[in-house]
Amino acid sequence: MALAPKRSAEWQYLLNKTLLLFTVTKIPDYLEKEQVDELLQAAKTCSERDYLLLRFMWRTGVRVSEVINVTPSDIEFKNGVVNIRKAKGGRQRRVPLDEDTLKMLSDYVLALNTPEDQPVFAIKRTQVFNLVKKYGSMVGVKIHPHTLRHSFAIHLVRQGTDLRRLQLMLGHTSLSITQVYLQFNDNDLREAYEKVAF
Repeated sequence: MALAPKRSAEWQYLLNKTLLLFTVTKIPDYLEKEQVDELLQAAKTCSERDYLLLRFMWRTGVRVSEVINVTPSDIEFKNGVVNIRKAKGGRQRRVPLDEDTLKMLSDYVLALNTPEDQPVFAIKRTQVFNLVKKYGSMVGVKIHPHTLRHSFAIHLVRQGTDLRRLQLMLGHTSLSITQVYLQFNDNDLREAYEKVAF
C-alpha cells in the first residue's frame, strides 16, 4: 500500500515536468518592436482606423474578439484603463493604455460620433485578420492578429513586467499559460547564468 502514493508522486512529477517542457519549448510567433513600428507605419499611410486598431492591439495585447467589441463606454479616459467586457470565457478584465493612444481614441470616437454602446471599431473578425495580413505583407512578414498579442507579451517581459501582472493584462486563467513568455527575458536568463560557477 505504501508504494501507491510514491508511484502517484513520481507520475505527477513526470507529468509536471513534461507539461513544463512543452510550455517552454512552444515558442509563439512574434515581432520585434522595430517590426511592429514598421507595421504600424504602413497602416498609418493607408487608414486611420486600421492604424488605431493595430496600435490598440499592440499596446493592450487584446484578442481580436475583444478589440472588436470595445465601446466608448468601456474606455476610462481619465484613468487610462480599458474595460474588456467581452473577453474569452466570459471573464472581464481591465487593461491599462497609454495617454497618446487614449487621446487618439477619443478624437476618433468624437469624429465619428460613435454612440457609447457601439463598437469603437465597426469591423468584423475576418476583416481584422485580412488587414493584419495585408499590412504584414507590406512590410514583408507573415502574421495574424494573435502575433501582436504575443509581441505585446514578449515586449513586456523583456521590459521587466512580472508574470502575475502580465497574466492579469492578458486575461489568462492560469500563470502556467503566461510562463511561456519567460524564455524571452534574455537579461534575466543571462543574470542567472552569470551566477553559475563552472
